[in-house]
Amino acid sequence: MLLRKILFIPLILIALYGCGTSTELGYVLANDSYRCEEFDVTKEEMLNLLNRARASSRNCGFKIFTPADRVAWNPTLARAALAHSTQMATKDFVSHKDPDGKDVSDRVEVVSYQWSTVGENISAGRENSAEVVSAWLNSPVHCENIMNRTFTEIGAACFHNKDTKYKTFWTVVFASPKK
Repeated sequence: MLLRKILFIPLILIALYGCGTSTELGYVLANDSYRCEEFDVTKEEMLNLLNRARASSRNCGFKIFTPADRVAWNPTLARAALAHSTQMATKDFVSHKDPDGKDVSDRVEVVSYQWSTVGENISAGRENSAEVVSAWLNSPVHCENIMNRTFTEIGAACFHNKDTKYKTFWTVVFASPKK
C-alpha cells in the first residue's frame, strides 16, 4: 500500500505538469520526503472549509463581510497552486513573489488560466487543511481573500520537504475567469 502511494503521487504530478523537464518536477520525482496531505484530501477539505467559511458573515480584522457564494474547484488553478507550493518547498522560501519576482497573476497565466480577478493565500509549517484555513481566517488579509465575493473558483495544493525550515508549504489560488 505504501509503495502504491509513493508511485501514485509522482504520476499525479506528471499529469499536472505535463511531460516537461522542470527542475521542480525532477526534484519531486527524486525526493522521498514530499509527503503532504493527499491531493484528493486537500481538494475536498479546502473546498469544504473555504465554502463553509464563506457561508457565514465574518469579521476580517476591522472589515465585516456578509456571506459569499460558494467557490468551485478548478484543476488549472490547482496546478498553479502546486507549482508555487513546490517552488517554495524546493527553494525554502515563503512569499507571494517567487525568487524571479513572479506573483500569482504570472503563475495562473503560465497554466493558461484567463482571469478577471486573482488572489492567493500561502502558509508554511501547518500539517493539514483545517489548520491552514483556521490560520487564514485569523489573519485579516487572508480572511478577506476567503470572503472576497469576486472569486468564484479555487485551486489548492501542499508540498512537503523535510529538509526545510517549515517542512510543509501550502498555496490556494482564488480567481474568477475572464468572461
